[in-house]
Amino acid sequence: MAGEIDLTSSFHRPVYQAMPNPQQAYLLIEAMPDAAVPGTGSLAVNFSMVLDRSGSMAGEKLRQMKDATKHILDRLGPEDYLSIIIFDDEADLIVPAGPVHDKEALLGQIDSILERGGTHMSTGMRLGLQEIQSGQSPERVSSMLLLTDGQTWEDQEQCKTLADQYKASGIPIYVLGLGVGDESNWDPQLLEELAGRSGGEWKLVDTPEKVSSVFENTLLTMKGTAVTNAYLTMRLVEGVIPRTVWRVTPLISRLGHQAVSVHDVQVHLGDIQHGIGQAILADLLLPERRAGTYRFIQADITYDVPESGLTGQKVSTDIVTNFTDDPASATPTDQRLMNIIERVVAHKLQTQALDEAALGDSHHATQRLRAAATRLLELGEDELAQQASQQAQELEQGGQLDQESAQRMRYATKKLTQHDIDNQ
Repeated sequence: MAGEIDLTSSFHRPVYQAMPNPQQAYLLIEAMPDAAVPGTGSLAVNFSMVLDRSGSMAGEKLRQMKDATKHILDRLGPEDYLSIIIFDDEADLIVPAGPVHDKEALLGQIDSILERGGTHMSTGMRLGLQEIQSGQSPERVSSMLLLTDGQTWEDQEQCKTLADQYKASGIPIYVLGLGVGDESNWDPQLLEELAGRSGGEWKLVDTPEKVSSVFENTLLTMKGTAVTNAYLTMRLVEGVIPRTVWRVTPLISRLGHQAVSVHDVQVHLGDIQHGIGQAILADLLLPERRAGTYRFIQADITYDVPESGLTGQKVSTDIVTNFTDDPASATPTDQRLMNIIERVVAHKLQTQALDEAALGDSHHATQRLRAAATRLLELGEDELAQQASQQAQELEQGGQLDQESAQRMRYATKKLTQHDIDNQ
């Protein structure tokens, strides 16, 4: 029986003024695992690790990656499935998908990894998908961890297509960019897109020493999963127009929304964790309405429950709001939600600036960075505001951002909503 997820919603204004034309509205939808269904943190996992062993991984990066992989092995039990794929120009399967039994033999396989060749990420992703699919089960949480320190060559579109296939199989990808700067020239825009397409997330791992903790946190995230393969469907009354949809918890990510019928749109949420949940911010246009109370949306989330093996569960809520002819009654806004919106806008401005800078449009990139700096300063994010201002100045003077700045900046504002949501 469904009941694993509590679903709540709120508009950015408790009451809207009745107008003779459409108006913008922000809607926050929060999906939180029911506190009465505690997470055990010990779910069985089906974990595929797709690891870069190209020549640029030589030295400390490769050593830390192997040590981190060994640590993951120590944390897995016989009920867990593990597969390990390494890639350079080609991909090699060093640990086929299966239960973790003979750990000594697996440690030897990990020790045998040596650096070589270039970076062709799609070969590793393709082999990783084959292996993880062979270990899928309703009782196991399946995810792929992808680590790279370099820019993949001539196969970006293949990588995106594979990310779509991971999504179709209900398998999120956790994408890690290792190192920063010219010697770790991974493409943050590509990594972000691969994670988003699959329903996963991407992270910056700026030093090799952090690889082990990020690997472990990824495993803990999997084992703390409440529901998997979650989809949000918004059934809209005629005239309601969805513009953009953002995930704001755990991290800020722009989500695509797909029309599934004339008035229904669907958003892929992926996995939802105990104690964290997900919060979704939708930017909408509401149609003209006279004073009164109206139901604009029926929202439902479908999901699977790995702890019980249940599939296709659903929770729903009706989203209702009020319109008034009194302008004074429509003035107040939800300050918590407005704070979240401002943080999303700051992230959006910064991300757009980085995309424009990458295309050589330094003029618009500089403008957006300065606008982001202003909003960050108003939010009390002084350090991030200073960084954005500095990068705007350097971009204006030099015409381009250096690799390290682009990598760090794209990730920096993704965490802006963590403090805001966690402390409400």
